Amino acid sequence: MLRMIPRRVPLQASAGEAARPATPRRRAAEGAASPFAVNADALAFHRECLVLDLHIDTLLWVRLLGYDLARSHRNRLPYSPFAWHFDLERAALGGLKSCVFGLVINPREIRPELMLPLRFLAWWEQGERGSGLSQTLETIDLLSRAAAANPDRLSFCKSGSELRKAVAAGRFAGLAALEGAQGIEGRLEDLRTAYERGLRMLGLVHFQATEAAYPMTIPAFDDVGLTPFGIELIAEMERLGMVVDLAHVNARGIEDALRVMKRPFVVSHTAARALVDHPRNLDDAQIRRIADGGGVVGIAFGNTFVKGDLSSFLDHVEHGIQVAGADAIALGSDFDGMIVPVRGMEDVTVYPRITQGLLARGYPHEVVRKVLGENALRVITEVCG
Repeated sequence: MLRMIPRRVPLQASAGEAARPATPRRRAAEGAASPFAVNADALAFHRECLVLDLHIDTLLWVRLLGYDLARSHRNRLPYSPFAWHFDLERAALGGLKSCVFGLVINPREIRPELMLPLRFLAWWEQGERGSGLSQTLETIDLLSRAAAANPDRLSFCKSGSELRKAVAAGRFAGLAALEGAQGIEGRLEDLRTAYERGLRMLGLVHFQATEAAYPMTIPAFDDVGLTPFGIELIAEMERLGMVVDLAHVNARGIEDALRVMKRPFVVSHTAARALVDHPRNLDDAQIRRIADGGGVVGIAFGNTFVKGDLSSFLDHVEHGIQVAGADAIALGSDFDGMIVPVRGMEDVTVYPRITQGLLARGYPHEVVRKVLGENALRVITEVCG
């Protein structure tokens, strides 16, 4: 049970952990004796880049267990499943300079399609502050308090320009994103309240239907798109200057959103269905249309999405670039989101491996910079300022 998970554990330098080696073909293509080796030149270049991850769920564990973002942690389980993927110490080791923190919020009313772990979470947190807008505001405040407690290390940012300034000053830059419109309870006034508190991105749906949209993981919803409220919600988010996140939205909903959106947007954590046929992944036509609409696709690190190892992850990045161009692909790990990472991508120390892998595959520095963070930051800045 969740109550038995320890709150704090010491740092493990997982970037140096052994893992199953890549095939000879991949090893040769990536130019290293191990797919997890990072040479000095690649590491030096990585340190120059603004590395931004579009989706990390650590605030869930801050809320549940009092997880301290400023202390070093490690996951003691094989393949580092579920959590203990992020803290500021390891982010610095991995050259991760910014992320969008996802807010996992309990719905006030549980629908039949909600997955069992989230049902358990809602039951465990039931009560006055256990769902909806109140929990959204509580979780935003956790990020605000963490930044206040660590003013030299962490900034709670509300725009792309604030983010870039924080990174330039040597602080980790965090933005707040709501994962599912259940956190605003079907009311635009609640959206505005969350915006005033610092929310700057919102996903229309998580694992159960909301007043706005339907999840892609439930076949019964395949023939329904955005609700009228969902369309109204997008318009209000664009007016306020909030990034729309289409992660978890079903195909019909994505089509509806693409028709009505006028500003850039993201799909924060997904992968290529052409490589792994999973309902959470996007097909090539969707990736192209998202790129055509000014969107950015964050490639997730979880084995559910990618299947395999670091090289498999790089395959998804490469496929996305080939399908939609270098301006459309970003990073969206889903760390601390109950995922099992692919081999070689166990925690936030691993980002230099991505840089090494892309350079070894022949991508120029400009393209690698875009994938590592500039594409995501472009969208945030265009929408939020």
